[in-house]
Formats: sequence, C-alpha cells, structure tokens
Amino acid sequence: MILRLGQIELFVTDLNKSKDFYVDVLGFIEVERTESSLYLRAIDEFDRYSLILTQKPKAALGSFSLRVSSPEYLRELEKQHQEMGVATQYVENSIHPGKGPVLKVAEPNGHPVEFYHAMEEINVGNKSGGVDALPMRYSHLHRGIPPVAIDHMNLRVTNVDKALEYWQAIGFSISEYVQEDEGKFAAWTRAKTSTHDVALVQHKETSLHHIAYIVDGISSVVKTADLLADAGYRANIDYGPGRHGVTNAFFLYVRDPDGHRIEIYSGDYKRDTDLPPIGWTKEEYDTKGRLWWGPSVPDSFFETTPVNDEWMKEKVTK
Repeated sequence: MILRLGQIELFVTDLNKSKDFYVDVLGFIEVERTESSLYLRAIDEFDRYSLILTQKPKAALGSFSLRVSSPEYLRELEKQHQEMGVATQYVENSIHPGKGPVLKVAEPNGHPVEFYHAMEEINVGNKSGGVDALPMRYSHLHRGIPPVAIDHMNLRVTNVDKALEYWQAIGFSISEYVQEDEGKFAAWTRAKTSTHDVALVQHKETSLHHIAYIVDGISSVVKTADLLADAGYRANIDYGPGRHGVTNAFFLYVRDPDGHRIEIYSGDYKRDTDLPPIGWTKEEYDTKGRLWWGPSVPDSFFETTPVNDEWMKEKVTK
C-alpha cells in the first residue's frame, strides 16, 4: 500500500541562494550537498532527507515521491499502472543517495511522480546498543522556525474529476472536496489519516501550487513571518497568516528565491481514510473554505510553478 508523501524535488536556479533561504533562515537541516543538489530534512524526520533542491536552468517541480509499504509493492504498482495503460520505468538504483529502487510513472495528469520503499534513516543508536538521541532532540543546534516534517503538496490539474480517477485507483481517499455544477473544483486526497498528501485543484494547466511543511503550532507559523521580514525576505511572504476553512489548518504561504511556494502549516485534523468525504459548494469555498479568517487573497496566490518537462524522458542508470 501507499503510506505517505515522502519526498519532493524542486529545480532551483541558484543553489547558494536556496541554501541561504531554506537552511540559514527557515532552519531546514542540510544533510548533504553535491555539485548539483542540496538534500534537506526537517527536525522530526527519521528519513535522511525529504526535500531535494537541484540546480537547473529553469525553476520547476522536479518530482515528488510516495513511500510504499514494501519492495514487492513497487512491482504490484508497476503492473497496475501498465494495466491502466500508464507508462512506467523501474529504476534499480535511485540517482539520489540513500534511496533504493524507484518506480517512475508518467502520471496521466502530467505530474512527475515516483514510488519508493527503501530510504536511509537517521542513526539514533550508539555502540552499546542503546539510543543516543532521537532526531528532534538536537534543539540546541536548531535555527529558523524550524520545520518539523513534510506534510503535503497542492497540484493544479485541468480536470479534477479526471485526475481523481487515477489517484483513487491507486488507493487514495478524499477527505474534502469542492463541488461546482459541472464537476469538482478541488479535492484533498490522502494515504495517511491527516487531511491530505496530495491536493488537486482546477487550473488552466498542469502545475504545482505549493509544497507544505508542518511547524510546531500557530506561534511557529507567525514566527516564520518575523524571521523572513527580519532577514530581509519580507517580499517573500505571499499570503497569510490565516485560518483555512477546508482542513482547518493555520497557514502562511512564502516564496523561495525562485518563486516556489511553501506553505508553513499547522493544526489540520486527522480522520480515518474510510469515512465519507466532506463536501463544500464552490460558493462556500470562496467565502469561507479557502479562508475562514485572515487577509484577502492576493492575485499572486494564483500563480503556479511549472513541472519537469523532461520527466520519463531523461536517461537513468539501470
């Protein structure tokens, strides 16, 4: 089965500027740096990294990765996708460190998706067979907010109902949705019990709207705005802070040096995945769903990030 959203890769145009923003200001932990990529994790994460920043000529969503329950399930997914007529590519060794085999998929909506199981974790043990410290127990070294864990991403698709055919076929359930006369305008889908791993929203083209990281409570969301303004990134505060009606989350949206939108996020609910979804009308969503309270939505909030146009075309090592 699919367990959760595990990793995101963003293409950035200047790795040094990205490092200043993500590590020095927001407080992501730098795990490794290669000639072309920076590997980051949030403080509560056991996985070696959850965010990859890769230098490219153009900013884009490089890919996102969903963790599955076993190596065998990768092969089951491969067969399922092939039966659906969806192109796949099984890669024995991921190009990223500490990561095992991956199944790359030409997701029907055009988003760059891969599935994986094996991922190197942070070593918490010691020579005596006990535990030195859990990953989050280095607070004396933390800086920035800091981010606690990866949570979700929000994708733009040209037809939400059509997109849902794929996501529900691979086992995702809907937590909430927005209904228009002609079909769904948006849907929040998940593998885990929180409100979403992948949100799908109607747009003129396939793109990325935002990625999201959890922080430790409402005060940390507000602290993010202080940090950015104090560090000279006031213009990078895109929208918020405020409260969503949909998901109930407290939010702040910020933009990195390449314009990628990151939601700093706290306080959504957990609900069993087999329960019926909560439905909003489009009028309800516009008046209180997107924003329960907070500042007016700026025009910039409707801008999106393109996706990797070389996905499933690039040469990979078998």
